[in-house]
Formats: sequence, C-alpha cells, structure tokens
Amino acid sequence: MTRQDSLPIAAADKPRDIAVTGWAGITVRVAWTLLTMGVKVKPAVLRDARDHVLYHLDPHTPLGHAEDRAGTLTKDFVSRARRGIEPDPWPTDGAMLLSPRWRRALETSLSPLTERVFRQHFADGRSLAFLVRSLQVDEIALEGARGGLREVLRRVAVSDGIPLDKWPSDRIDRLLSRLAAFSPGVCPPLHEVIAGTDLEHTRNCARCDRTQRLINAGLVQYEDLLPPPLETRPDHTVSVLALHFHPDGKTHRAHLAAEIDAPAFPVGDDTLLVDFHNPQPVTEVLELAAEVACPHRDLVRGAVLHGPGRWSRHGLLGPLATEAGAVVRSRAWSIVDTIGELPEALPEPPSAGRWWIGTAALAAAAIFSVFAILGSTPHDTSHPADVVFTSARGGVWTAFDVPDGALVTLIREYDGELGVVLASEQPADKVAYAVGDGSYRLHTMGPGVLLVSSSAPVRELHRMVDAANRADAPLEDLAKRISVSALEADLHWMRQ
Repeated sequence: MTRQDSLPIAAADKPRDIAVTGWAGITVRVAWTLLTMGVKVKPAVLRDARDHVLYHLDPHTPLGHAEDRAGTLTKDFVSRARRGIEPDPWPTDGAMLLSPRWRRALETSLSPLTERVFRQHFADGRSLAFLVRSLQVDEIALEGARGGLREVLRRVAVSDGIPLDKWPSDRIDRLLSRLAAFSPGVCPPLHEVIAGTDLEHTRNCARCDRTQRLINAGLVQYEDLLPPPLETRPDHTVSVLALHFHPDGKTHRAHLAAEIDAPAFPVGDDTLLVDFHNPQPVTEVLELAAEVACPHRDLVRGAVLHGPGRWSRHGLLGPLATEAGAVVRSRAWSIVDTIGELPEALPEPPSAGRWWIGTAALAAAAIFSVFAILGSTPHDTSHPADVVFTSARGGVWTAFDVPDGALVTLIREYDGELGVVLASEQPADKVAYAVGDGSYRLHTMGPGVLLVSSSAPVRELHRMVDAANRADAPLEDLAKRISVSALEADLHWMRQ
C-alpha cells in the first residue's frame, strides 16, 4: 500500500474532565462536608459549594485527590459564607497530595478497635465520648487506639522522607481524617452502590458508604449524582475588587459595603470583596468615602483581579476569593487599582452658626406666627440635632451631631421614591456612621434627605413612608407626618 493509500489515523481521545467522571464522588464529598459543618444540604447551597470546588480543580485531577480537595474547599466555602475565616495554623496541608500507600499501611494495621476509631472517629467525625457510649469501651482504650494510628502514619510518612514525626497530634489527626475518607480505588456502578449489591465493598469504601447513606437519608437525590449533559464545569469569569482595611479603618467596612451598589462580601475582619464588572459606581463611592475620611485614604488599599468565578448569595465562588487577600496586601496604602491614589480628605464643612445668627429674628417671628395661628405653643425637642447638608456627586452628604442617647432616623429620596436608610431602635445603631470625633456623616444618592433625632423610635415609620410616596412632594409630606406624630422629635431635611 502506497503512502497515499494509507488509512487515516484518528487522534487519541482527550482524557475526560474530572467534573464529568467524578461528578457523583465530588457531589457526595461536598454534601457530606456540609453536613459535618452543620449546614443543611439545600439544592442551591449544594450547587454553589460544588461550583466553588470545580472552579479550583484541574480537569485531569485523579478522583481520589479531587474528592480530598473538595472536602477542604467546601470548608472554605462555608467559612466565607459565614462571613469569617478561621485562621488555619497549617494552611498548606490541604494542598498536600495523599499517598495511597499511607492508606494501605493504616488499613493493614487495623485491629477491631482501631478500625472502629479509624472509620467512626476519623472518617465520620464522631467524638471519642460518643464511641465510649456506643461501643461500651473504656476511653483509655480508645485513646490508645487513636495514638496507635498516629504512630503508624508518622512511621510510614518518615519512610517516604516526610517528617511528620514533628507534627503535633491535632495536625496528624486532621491528616488521618483525610486518609480515612480517601478512596483511590475503582467502585461499582452508581446504581449498584445505591442498591447495596456489594456490601463488602461499600463497608470498606468511604465514597460508596457515604453515597448510600446520603441517598437513604433523602439528603441527596439520585439525580444530583448524575452530571448534567451541558455545562458540567462552570465557566463564568468575574472582575473583583479586593479592599483591605487598616486596623484603624476597618470599622468603616460595613458602611462602605452598604453604600456600594454592587455585590460586596466581607472576608475575615479586614477585607471586602466587591463585584467590579461595572467600575464607575464603585469608584465614585470610594472617592467620596476618601474625601470625607470614612475611612481616610491612608487606611485602605485595593487590588483588581480577573479570572474564573461566580457571585452568589453565599459570596464569591472560585479561586479569586483566596488569591485576592494575598494580592491586595502587596499594594501601597491609599492606592486602588484602576483608580490610582485616592483623593485627599475635604476640609470640614463650614459651621452653620453664622447663618443661624443672621436669620434668628426671622425664624423666631415665623415660628411665633405659625403657632399663633394654630393656637398652640412651640415644643422643646428632647434630642436636638446639629445638621449640615452638602450636595455632592449625585447625592447629599449629611453631617450631624446629636446627644449620645438620641435615636436617629434618616430617609432619602431617590428617583422620586422615599427609602429608609436608618431607623434606630437603640442609640448605638448610629455608630456605623461615626466619624471619630463624636459626630456622624454619611452619603446618600438622590436629591433629598430627612433626618429625625428623637428619644424613641418613630412610630409607624414605614406606613408613613408608604403614604408619603403617594403624595406629590413625598419628602415634604413625610416631614409633616412625622412632625405631627412625634412632637418631641427634631427634624431637618433638604431637597436640591
């Protein structure tokens, strides 16, 4: 056969993505880890946690290692969703690949008691106190069995050149828990596992044992373990702004997150992750905050990252959530990527005292005339407020000073609609807007603002706001309603 007559040779098939081949195993590990952390396995939570895992996994990761990473990454997902990250004393351990030889060495050393400890304490997370009650075994014997497993792992690791002999017991136990759940072997088809046709395999395989238990408990459905025909691996990308706050400025983080009109999630106690796909409104808020030193520009820095991920109600999914924290710490204070150096703080707004002196007689005459007409006398406000409104950047800065015991209610008007910004139930509610010198300041979008200082919460506030929104001049209408219902309140409002 001539060269021209030779048969074409097909290209070798590409290895299948672990997101497809390992879908069931990864889903089971994610669901199991959620349960151990006290999280109810709802479809949306399971989907978000699994996506967070898949964003991190290389397509060619072996199944056993993919499941192991899924456990670590699900814990990270839950920690972020709970708005806090517990400091990990050994942060690099989760990336260390498990050795199948270590698992085999542990299995061959198991006595009936150490097997119970290995499977129920390390794999299932049961406490030794629980095993004392369920197995009717002395706690000293259980402690001895656990210590024996630690020594087996230390010996086999040292023989591989990894000095685990210096590791403390808590660190060894965390590795033992990972090895107890490690399932590198081949399993029967999923439907056979669920049907329980190979009980011996299931008893010795954490993957199949957990699959069967989750299905039988109704916590995971069979359909959840079948990879979808399309879009198995998430492929969204995001732009993220990571803001890092100095210890002296992190009290402003919550207020800044509330002002930014974009998804924003706190990480730890000093970082904020912000959706940056539309930079302009985020940039405007950051510049405004710097101008009024909330926080001062020298107390914040920011880095912008682009990459795989997705925003969800549980926070940012994907590797950028971790990478951002390290990247932003390389930036100089007061510098934010794409913005550059934040603006200097503006001078304090001028006092309104001279204006009041110049108009005191007129105001007094006007007030006297009004109360004379109404047949009433002016009342004293219980918590007088000193308020200055300043128009800026499409909204209003409200700077105010009130007695410590005052309750503050603040309403903004935006696009012709009133909205409640703050409705104090207790005096401490206003602390989010504290400047640091005993006064308070915040910015709201829109042309109008109304501030109320009072000794008690404004009664039926939301009902009055709804009614005022149907009026031709909502802000003015609401001011009149509150004046009538809260006679002791001090009202200040402006509309551009």
